[in-house]
Amino acid sequence: MNLHRASLVDDPASSPPGSAGDPVALKTPSLLPGSDGEHALQAKFASEDRANTFYGRQVLNFLAPRMREFISLQEFMFVGTADRHGECDCSPRFGEPGFIHVLGNRHLLYPEYRGNGVFASLGNISENPHIALLILDFYRDSIGLHVNGKARIVQSDELDAFTDKLPKDVVAELAKDGRRRPNRWVMVEVEEAYIQCSKHIPLLKRLERSIDWGTDSVAAKKGDYFQLKDIPFYDRIGGDKAMDIIVDLFRRKLLEDDLVRRLFDDVDMAAQRLIPKSFLAMAFGGPQQYSGVELIGKVGLDAQHFDRVSAILKEVLEELKIGAAEVEEVMQIIETTREVILNLSDPQRWR
Repeated sequence: MNLHRASLVDDPASSPPGSAGDPVALKTPSLLPGSDGEHALQAKFASEDRANTFYGRQVLNFLAPRMREFISLQEFMFVGTADRHGECDCSPRFGEPGFIHVLGNRHLLYPEYRGNGVFASLGNISENPHIALLILDFYRDSIGLHVNGKARIVQSDELDAFTDKLPKDVVAELAKDGRRRPNRWVMVEVEEAYIQCSKHIPLLKRLERSIDWGTDSVAAKKGDYFQLKDIPFYDRIGGDKAMDIIVDLFRRKLLEDDLVRRLFDDVDMAAQRLIPKSFLAMAFGGPQQYSGVELIGKVGLDAQHFDRVSAILKEVLEELKIGAAEVEEVMQIIETTREVILNLSDPQRWR
């Protein structure tokens, strides 16, 4: 059996006394792959024999020849990553057969193309190199392969300097133009490789479908398949929790502004937070009720104040990286309240 991820177990028998007279648990290496958590649950649920059989027969810390052959035929895989806090992401990768390039028995290389600009997987890898790949064959043998290891990001321009040492299929990828040329690559150093058994993997029939690699067409991508545009922006942005974040920044900027802070002079601190929250929830399509008079306290808000409050709100939303289209949508809603608020603020109305 091979030594994979460094799994450590307590060895109380070899524990010397501590400075306070208590035993200090030492860790000794284990030849078992997997984590301490796996081993603890195997002991708890009496599955050690089955697990050890699987480890001994199926788990390697390199790619066997048949594994390398299998990878070279596949068209998609699932990529699991986590950031430095342990927050996870699982994303698919697609390509023509062989897009996952095998570099010997301990390294894989796969391309990263222009996507939605989020960089969920690459962002995680930049903080935490641990990666989990699940490569599945749905069309021939309905079998899968797990590959766990450590990843690093390599720019295409960096690889250009090593074309004489790279496989021909990688060089061919680097020679492509435009959207078909990878922006960057992920190099994976293999630490574990083991089978995903066939019994629950469906065997699928391939249908012809035209694929426009790299397209930005919303229709081609079925970008609103889940009809998120029909959900209020208040909910899409995160609901009440998001409002709290926006309101805290909005309120601070209002109270720091020389022009508008006087509007809140006669309002207690709790209300100072609730007033802009009610105002913003209305603008974002939330459930809170808002009449307009809450924002101004009593009277005295004029067009200049309204413009300044609107500008501060836009500044807050942009600072929090709200999308430009969504900011414009919110500002248009705010503008629809102008006449109501300024009429409520008219001193003649209260005489």
